[in-house]
Amino acid sequence: MKPVVGLVESKSHYDGVLKALSLIENQIAEEIKGKKKVLIKPNFVSTSRQLAATHVDAVRAVLDFLEKHYSGKVIIGEGPSVSSLRSGLINFGYLWLQDKYDVEFVDLNRDDYIEVEGYDSRLRPLKFRLSKTAVESD
Repeated sequence: MKPVVGLVESKSHYDGVLKALSLIENQIAEEIKGKKKVLIKPNFVSTSRQLAATHVDAVRAVLDFLEKHYSGKVIIGEGPSVSSLRSGLINFGYLWLQDKYDVEFVDLNRDDYIEVEGYDSRLRPLKFRLSKTAVESD
């Protein structure tokens, strides 16, 4: 799928994300047909400062959107730069999502991984670890 952007103005995280997704609904619906595993990857730069993390209502909007178009496995995965995923899930009110939606939480920092090769800024070879969950998600 080519990158597609939906730009909207909104007063809430939930409404803004849902409106943006509705603008590209047909493309997303077509792209996720037949997929088996979708990864939602919020951003937890911090697990204690909400302004440095994806708001739970933004993820809730994605989950509500997916419910209309997708019935496979949904994983919410992140590898916080500091602390554990669990502390972010607790501090930012994510845990209840498991009660309402059929989702699994995965700490990508503690996940099984595969090694890939890349290069640093001086083109020296480096090995990087990538989460298997992220790599194997559709």
